[in-house]
Amino acid sequence: MSGRIKHTEEEGESPIGFIMFGDLMSQLLCFFILLFVFASQYVSKTQGVTYEDFLKTISESFKKVVDEKQKPQDQSTKKESVAVKQVQAADSKVKIAQQLQKLVNDEKLTDYVTVIVEEKKVRIVFKQPMLFDSGSAELKATAGSVLADMGAIIKKTGNTIDIEGHTDNVPIHTAKYDSNWALSFARAYSVIKFMVKEGGLSPLRMKTIGYGEYRPIAPNDSVANRNKNRRIEINVLFNETIRN
Repeated sequence: MSGRIKHTEEEGESPIGFIMFGDLMSQLLCFFILLFVFASQYVSKTQGVTYEDFLKTISESFKKVVDEKQKPQDQSTKKESVAVKQVQAADSKVKIAQQLQKLVNDEKLTDYVTVIVEEKKVRIVFKQPMLFDSGSAELKATAGSVLADMGAIIKKTGNTIDIEGHTDNVPIHTAKYDSNWALSFARAYSVIKFMVKEGGLSPLRMKTIGYGEYRPIAPNDSVANRNKNRRIEINVLFNETIRN
């Protein structure tokens, strides 16, 4: 009896156990294969997106760096351009002032004419006896040659010319001029008319104004100071340019 039972157990373990074990291994193998496939697809997909994002980020960062570098360069270029123009304007002012001052020195007019360089203009200041007699707006005969020579220097530029008339505060009432204001304008107009007609300067470049006694450069408390205030100023403006 005991031998039969032992024989039966050995026969039962052999075929059934191997079949079940083989099925289990097959299922596990399929499971791991599927898991590997899904994992591979996920990793591939994730890495692809990350790479594209990386390229996009690099591209955007590079563009940002270029823009940041280019922006200061543009501003620097503009600043350099403005600086060059300022240097050129300063150089032009110096050259014109030198030529005018040389003319004044050569003609021995330093007691009557002053050349002044300012930020935006060159001023040529004529004292009263140089161009006009007292109470008159008619140019002296001796004034013509000096104005013509100065006009030749100024004509080479494309700058606007602003001519101002000034007087002292001593009242004037004549048949021709009822105020210092009128006299100062008439004198400035005489100069501008000469510059256009005899000097060949374009009227488009010329401006004139009479200030009367309202813009003195010295107190009107002495003969010497009143002589300073009676003047004509020819201003070559460097903030306005007309090429006609």
